[in-house]
Amino acid sequence: MMATNASTLLAADPVVRPTVKVISLRRSHARRHAFRANNPHLDFEFVDAIDGHALSDAAIAASGLFAPGLPYTRGAFGIAMTTHRLWSDIASGRERVTIAEDDAIFRPDFHDATLQFLRDNRGRHDFIAWGYNFDSILRGSIFNSRAPVTMRFDEAALDDAIGDFRNDRGPVLVMNLLEFYGICAYTISPAGARFLLDRCFPLRPETLYSYGLGRTLDNYGIDIVMNKFYGAMRSAATFPPLAVTMNARETSTVQA
Repeated sequence: MMATNASTLLAADPVVRPTVKVISLRRSHARRHAFRANNPHLDFEFVDAIDGHALSDAAIAASGLFAPGLPYTRGAFGIAMTTHRLWSDIASGRERVTIAEDDAIFRPDFHDATLQFLRDNRGRHDFIAWGYNFDSILRGSIFNSRAPVTMRFDEAALDDAIGDFRNDRGPVLVMNLLEFYGICAYTISPAGARFLLDRCFPLRPETLYSYGLGRTLDNYGIDIVMNKFYGAMRSAATFPPLAVTMNARETSTVQA
């Protein structure tokens, strides 16, 4: 795994941890192998996810993280608990940390590109989305947050564009973040972690309106709830993405 020099990073900001934390079930050997093969240039470490299928109903209730009646799959419970654990660690620390899912594919220059982005945007953001699901939307705002923008993607075309994605070395642009789905890869600061911990948990059954999709969504995953708060925090999304996911539902460890 490639090391990155963090000594020059953001003297005025929390220290940036160069090693990406990749959430993955310990038993997901095939997904871990694929991640290594897809990201040979990435400095990363696997973080053992909490396996929702190994939890009893009593253990889920005793965690205090979920209100009764939440329509989560076992996988969604596990990822929410894992996210809570990671955010709690980050909130009590002094580092910005990048968190990714184990099906993410990173641009080979991810470390250099993100370092340049953070230098150019010193002290501006507590949450930065580097990637997002192509089967949904990305919603943000420009012109001092006065003009909302919604992007839609062609998920099928992504299959044929992976090589071009890997070869892309174009500039990283940014807009204020309002809404996206699938927490593929993001960097969060201690302040951002505290902000989201205070507002997302305990997770409750609720129906949320998606302005990007133009319809209501039930809370069936923590990424749904996180959309309530991006507009109220210092959040951003990069375009084009520096990480993508093929979002293979048949092998998803969250939707099962």
